[in-house]
Amino acid sequence: MNLGEMMKEERQRQGISQQTLADAAGVTKRAIVYWERGTRKMNVESADKVFKALHISVTIGER
Repeated sequence: MNLGEMMKEERQRQGISQQTLADAAGVTKRAIVYWERGTRKMNVESADKVFKALHISVTIGER
């Protein structure tokens, strides 16, 4: 599962709209859509903002 899929799954689990998440993370709704679809990759800074807005922590680079 990639970060975009994780983000979408958690957003839906919490019942949050794409726009609400975008507003909370300080990014555009379009960015959320792209990341969830896998059309674009998010950078570390954006991922940090989004996952903080979802109130979850993600460790990148460890298995």
